[in-house]
Amino acid sequence: MVRDSKDKFLKRNRDGFTAIISIVILYMFLENIGITCPIKFITGISCAGCGMSRAWLALLHFDLKKAIYYHPLFWLPPVVVLSLLLKKNNAKLFKIILCLSAMLFLSVYVCRLIDMKESIVVFKPEDNIVFRIIRYI
Repeated sequence: MVRDSKDKFLKRNRDGFTAIISIVILYMFLENIGITCPIKFITGISCAGCGMSRAWLALLHFDLKKAIYYHPLFWLPPVVVLSLLLKKNNAKLFKIILCLSAMLFLSVYVCRLIDMKESIVVFKPEDNIVFRIIRYI
């Protein structure tokens, strides 16, 4: 009985697992060729999740203060992923969590962009890939 429910859960969430694994593999590949953030590489502007990896690494070193400095919402993606995996059980709760998460990320992102002393989030459109190619030529 438990095996059947586990199989149903895995079948139901196979697309979500596949997407997460694909994103992790893509980011690992990009990291290996020197592109730490594809959005920043293409646009020259940090993404809303900038500092997230550093925050998790700081947390793994038990440095909560540094983790919060790198990205104050580092704890939120696991909550969203968990709600995504359980959304079949409560779709309304998933939508609420997703909307709140998006609003929080947007708010933090705008505040970090406005704070020019912030060294984590960078706004340098002149460093995007097009300008790099033009400078190289």
